[in-house]
Order: sequence, then structure tokens, then C-alpha cells
Amino acid sequence: MKDLINKAIGYLAGFSIEQWLWIAVAGAILVYLIYNRKQYVNLFRQSVIFAEESFNHGENGKKLEAAVNFILFRTSSLPWVARIIIIKFISRKRMIDIIEKTLQKFSDIFANGYKVDIKGNEEDGEN
Repeated sequence: MKDLINKAIGYLAGFSIEQWLWIAVAGAILVYLIYNRKQYVNLFRQSVIFAEESFNHGENGKKLEAAVNFILFRTSSLPWVARIIIIKFISRKRMIDIIEKTLQKFSDIFANGYKVDIKGNEEDGEN
């Protein structure tokens, strides 16, 4: 163990002043990001909320339809076997579920788990 510590000290002693300055700059940026984490969490949370609202309300409800149509369009470029399987087993509701789960994962990772609910994928049509 002592040999490992001596090797680490020898390695670090070989750094030039420029390398130490870049390490200090990277450390300062990291400390700044950690210190202001709440600000960035709120930014990500607001972006998830905005994305959900843009899929759920008014004129922006067309974005959800455009996203579903985009998935269908991209499916048409797949080999015929994959295309048949996807069209057969993935309904419009399932596509909306996939979009919702993607936003939910984004929220879980970056925005403290805000609950995402996109209208249009419920069984009974209610939200």
C-alpha cells in the first residue's frame, strides 16, 4: 500500500504547472456545478414540465401527433420483418407510453422525479 502511495505521489509530482492549472479550472467548474445544483435541477424540472404541457394542451397537442407520425415514418424505413412486427404490436397508445416513459426517465435523472402524464394514452380516455 505504501508503494502505491509513493507511486501516486511520484506521478502527481511529474505534472507541469499548466497541467495543475487545468486541474484547478476543472475542479472549480465541478465545485460551481455542485454548489449550484439546485438551480440546474429546477431548470431540468421546468423543461420536463414544459415538454409535458406542450404535448397536453391546445395547439401544441399537434406535437404529440407529429411525434407519433415521426415514429411511424421512421418505421417505414426498417426491413419488412421488423416493420410488420412493430406495426402489429405497437399501437398509438404504446407509442405515447414510450414518449411518456422517456420524459419520465429524463425527469428521474435530472429533475427529482417529477411525475409525467401525457394525455392520450389512457384506457378510458380520461386523464
